[in-house]
Amino acid sequence: MADGDGVPRSLFLAGLMFTSVMVGVLFFDIQKEGENLAPVIEGDIPTNILIGSIDSLSLSITDEMMNELTLSVSLSGNEIQHQMDADGILIIDISQLGIGSHVVKIVATDSIGQESKWSSVFMIEYPDEGYTVIVVSSNEITVERGNSTTASGVLVHQSMNTCNLEWSDGDIDEFSLNLPYDEEGRFDLGFSNIQENLTITVRGTCGTWVDSSETEVFNITVTEPAAEPEPTRGCTDSEANNYDEAAEEDDGSCEYDEQ
Repeated sequence: MADGDGVPRSLFLAGLMFTSVMVGVLFFDIQKEGENLAPVIEGDIPTNILIGSIDSLSLSITDEMMNELTLSVSLSGNEIQHQMDADGILIIDISQLGIGSHVVKIVATDSIGQESKWSSVFMIEYPDEGYTVIVVSSNEITVERGNSTTASGVLVHQSMNTCNLEWSDGDIDEFSLNLPYDEEGRFDLGFSNIQENLTITVRGTCGTWVDSSETEVFNITVTEPAAEPEPTRGCTDSEANNYDEAAEEDDGSCEYDEQ
């Protein structure tokens, strides 16, 4: 009789436990659905931004009660006016930012005072323009005194329309003259009747956003003209017995047959 009562009792207890678990799960789900969570801030901001490539940043903010959400937005340490639409899309204007590192920070506070914080650091930079290059065949030029010579080269840069080429025979930082170049960057700097050694400095400066420069120095060394060779002396009279065809100057040595 005792064994017969035990089985129904066990089944009753098992059913009671199962019912309690299901009620708990149902209660938990209901409570979870009604829970007021902190705001969620999401955004994917590039680490490096070329200046002028984009004018604004876009982020997304979600909360159970969007109309009661309070936002604080700062850009590079300064509080800014922000635009967030009904869907929680936040637009931040960066069109006026200059070159350098910047940080955007957002604090979102919901209706019961829960805060969510978000920040991102990004760099605004100039596009890479490469370097200014001057190519020359030789920096050492030798010329005889009184003669002429030319210092030549090629200026190279990816934005040739931004380039300035100058030259000086002294300190180029104190005094310089413009040096023209053609469409391919070739230049020629001519000197005539050179009487003394010269040091010529040529400098090219190019760049749209950031200037870069290259300097080349030409050393022009003057040498003395080679001495004129002595004329070949000998008999220059073709009627003479000892006529010398190679003689350039008669030395009085001509001999003739006696008549």
